[in-house]
Amino acid sequence: MTRSDSRSRQRTGRTYVTDLTHLPDPLDPDPRIPEPARRLAEYLGSIVEKASLYFPERWGETNMRCRRRPGRQRCPGRIHVRIGKEDPPEILWACPRCEENGIIRNWQGSAWDLSDVGWDLPEDTHGLEDVPAVSSPSIIPMYQVDAFTDRLFEGNPAAVCPLTDWLADDLLQKIAAENNLSETAFFVPRDDEFEIRWFTPAVEVDLCGHATLAAAFVLMDLMEPARRSVTFRSRSGPLHVTRDGDLFSLDFPSRPAVPIPAPPGLSEALGASPAAVLKARDTIVVFDDPDVVRRLAPDMEKMKSIGGFAVCATAGGAGRDGDVDYVLRFFAPAQGIDEDPVTGSAQCSLAPYWSERLGKTLLRARQVSRRSGEILCEVSGNRVRIAGKAVLVFSGIFRIPRQATS
Repeated sequence: MTRSDSRSRQRTGRTYVTDLTHLPDPLDPDPRIPEPARRLAEYLGSIVEKASLYFPERWGETNMRCRRRPGRQRCPGRIHVRIGKEDPPEILWACPRCEENGIIRNWQGSAWDLSDVGWDLPEDTHGLEDVPAVSSPSIIPMYQVDAFTDRLFEGNPAAVCPLTDWLADDLLQKIAAENNLSETAFFVPRDDEFEIRWFTPAVEVDLCGHATLAAAFVLMDLMEPARRSVTFRSRSGPLHVTRDGDLFSLDFPSRPAVPIPAPPGLSEALGASPAAVLKARDTIVVFDDPDVVRRLAPDMEKMKSIGGFAVCATAGGAGRDGDVDYVLRFFAPAQGIDEDPVTGSAQCSLAPYWSERLGKTLLRARQVSRRSGEILCEVSGNRVRIAGKAVLVFSGIFRIPRQATS
């Protein structure tokens, strides 16, 4: 039960509770929920879509401020609906940390009008607090973030989907394919940490830098703005992310590359002959001139036959790129990505290589793809710190039929 708002008169009745991130599906409602509550779920779904409840900080004069956050920052919470026997329902907001609540108001400062929901509740339907909370994965929040940039339409776009629990692998892959971005990141809370997974439109990958940065941005800038660090559990081990202002630093494992003979057909696929070839997760091709890297026009069908996860072309900074230590481009057509705009995980191999070659541990890289982006790196033992900024492009709701989640 929620505490009564100090500005409201005492009301009789019960409280129906629904999680903001998992509204009941109005197209396939739970039969345990009385019909009036089902209509309310449908109405709440409309409010979420039309009023962007996933971003309560965007609302006008509401009292959605958390006592436990510095400066009483606004924060996402849970939606509580108080149903009285004689009164119309009230939609309340409650912070999951301090349980502060208040009536949610619209942009004009008045309460939402629920008169059209049709609240003719018979007395015997009022035990709604005894009804199990409905958690449907059919409505999933989604954010698109441009990573490794502070400007829209630059850097590398990633989709981020926070979940309360994991969906089936094939469903995660379908969502990523529908997003059709180089990566979609999904994360699930586990104690004070989060499990994270990344999917291209075609496959799951074991490490992704820009989508990790995007996920950290969503978590620390939008969902929990008081948070300054997070640990993601991944297939590549624990990944720590810290925030300093608008700069996010990723602590990733180092993946040093070793020299190898050039794979057959590499030069033909690239349209240029590299000065050196190395191998880690990716095949790394090194050129003497950064302008050669800029001019590459690979044959993507031929590139699919080259070994490794991807082919990363790089050269030291010079000429118009003299303000950075090295440049790069990243091609992964076999993974469903012809060219990745800005690739954080590639620095796990490139930063150690250029650190040893240049004799420095602090490095600045520029990915010279069409969108381009800049990355700051620091090599420290067997770890590489990769730093960059991010900006929100849009947010919305991903609707999935209930049968697809069962």
